[in-house]
Amino acid sequence: MNRSSRPAVVALLALAVVPWVVQLNGPGDLTAVMSWGLLNTNPWHALPLPSYFGETQGLETLPWSLQVWPLGFGFYCGALVSAASGVVFEREDVRVTVGLLALSAITSVIVWWGLLGRGAAGTIPVGVVAMAMVGWWFYYPVLDSLGAPPAPPRE
Repeated sequence: MNRSSRPAVVALLALAVVPWVVQLNGPGDLTAVMSWGLLNTNPWHALPLPSYFGETQGLETLPWSLQVWPLGFGFYCGALVSAASGVVFEREDVRVTVGLLALSAITSVIVWWGLLGRGAAGTIPVGVVAMAMVGWWFYYPVLDSLGAPPAPPRE
């Protein structure tokens, strides 16, 4: 596998609408921690990441699990740009794409774990499952070859 396919880029792009963590607050009320910000259903309200940091007195005032949130968003954007460059410019190292996607998944787990550790019952880690599915479905040949000895040259 030399580069990402168009369906892989579409799947990576679709991850932007999949919440990293879903927090059930009560009947008809849930908060979705998205890669790009927060989405609440009661009342319907979206809060982009920069606005969230403005409302909370800045990044340094947040717990460590939320401080990695923008880093995870950066990893996700990097994976998307890497895959798109493979389709548009036919130049990509899919190991970089898979690595950035994996780092984004790890940061989503850290965000989930931090919310869980602060007593937020009913948190569901949706994002890591979705990212793992996209990584496995579209990049399985790369994952299969990681750590394998190099193939001998063909004659």
